[in-house]
Amino acid sequence: MNHLNCFVIEAMAAKLGKIIKGSRVTDCFSNSMDELCLDFEKLTVRCIFHEGTVFFYFNDAAPGKNRLFKPQFPDIKDTIVTDVVIHPFERSFHLEFENNRRLVFKCHGRKSNILLFENGQNTDQFRKQLEKDAELTMEDIRRPVSPVYDAKHFKDPETFLSAYPYLPREFYAYVQPPSEEKFVQAIHTLRQIKGFSIADALDLSPLFEGDTILEDINRFTGKWLKEKGFAVQKEKLRLKYEKLIRDTRIFIEQNQQALKNILEGRSEEEIGNIILSNLHLIPEGSKKVTLNDIYANRPVEIKLDEKLSAVENAEKYFRKEKNKPLLIRQLKEKIARSETILREREQKLEEIMHAGESKSLRHLVSEEEKTKAETDLPFRKFSFGNYDILVGKHAESNEKILNYYSDKNDTWLHAKDVAGSHVLVKARHNETIPQDVLEKAASLAAYYSKNRNQALVTVAYTLRKYVRKIKGAEKGKVTVSNEKTLLVKPGK
Repeated sequence: MNHLNCFVIEAMAAKLGKIIKGSRVTDCFSNSMDELCLDFEKLTVRCIFHEGTVFFYFNDAAPGKNRLFKPQFPDIKDTIVTDVVIHPFERSFHLEFENNRRLVFKCHGRKSNILLFENGQNTDQFRKQLEKDAELTMEDIRRPVSPVYDAKHFKDPETFLSAYPYLPREFYAYVQPPSEEKFVQAIHTLRQIKGFSIADALDLSPLFEGDTILEDINRFTGKWLKEKGFAVQKEKLRLKYEKLIRDTRIFIEQNQQALKNILEGRSEEEIGNIILSNLHLIPEGSKKVTLNDIYANRPVEIKLDEKLSAVENAEKYFRKEKNKPLLIRQLKEKIARSETILREREQKLEEIMHAGESKSLRHLVSEEEKTKAETDLPFRKFSFGNYDILVGKHAESNEKILNYYSDKNDTWLHAKDVAGSHVLVKARHNETIPQDVLEKAASLAAYYSKNRNQALVTVAYTLRKYVRKIKGAEKGKVTVSNEKTLLVKPGK
């Protein structure tokens, strides 16, 4: 049985009325847009909205107010509840106050809401995004409903629900085989609900002895939100890792294709020689030119940098050929790393798909939160030899590192005479930074620069106190004194 059917709501409202009738509203507030807290002298009612559906939780004390705290329904604060009124066979009930106001609990599935009426007109509501609720009157909410038995409505469950939308689906089974006597008896029985047992499938089975309905509603709400939260969390992680796996596969395929093009492609040295053998045929400022291929004796189209002379373009092709072994090695390393990452992500997706409870996903959620926290920082953070190394992400990030995350004795590094990230090695108790840590930071500075594809890169370094921002210059532009240099291989 669903928790928002007319019999559950009626039983809950009846019990609530016995407790809060005659008591004062001491507070009414929300800690989020999905939770309303109503604090009475003898009880606190929390209304928790999940995807629009309301869930109830009853407690002896109100929860604390967080930084998102917001007062709600100020007109009913410090007023007395004169009655809790049940709306028979409707999924709603209301509280009446001494000042002619009524607080209505509309429990209509995903369109649940809490509304304040004065003299029959809506004056305030909790979920303001339900704009049509502002037009409701008390007559719309509290409609007279009187179920009448008709055998033709019990032909099948769908016909039954169409004829009696206000009755729970389970009611159909109570009246089998159908008769008016069973119909009347079922209604009478279900209006005597005193509590619930809760099945693993979160189905509420009515109990007609004892008096535990509020405690049972609490257990149901806690269990349902926990399981629903797990399902939402699991689905979120599944979608995330499926996307990561797709992206990783595409990245591997792109790099494999790039490697294949290099291995099977034409020698850059040959193109350079073709340019040199046809210098007199190349107009200045050309972006491309068709020349005779001295190796195949046929025309070949060659791309050029219009800013360079013909000889400089030839030299550029010679450099590309010289750098091929490094590029091939880097591509192979990228592919190998990505294949390892792909296997790890596929394994994590397998864990997610087979997870049966929230604690099974705890380590993956922790990793995600850690990754998000690191992503939100204005820098990349590495650790080596117990030293923290901060690497800027862009010009604004470089400036933030210097302005907000640096101390005067930190060591600053930057690839020399080329655009790149600012790098900081955080100082530790006036210790001299070990040479291997310095070299590692320099490799990062080289890697996060425009010279990252060179075999060796010159990196300048000095103490942060010797780095000054150039007045009026672009973000990240600095002047440096007392610098030294290192020649390092770019790498993460």
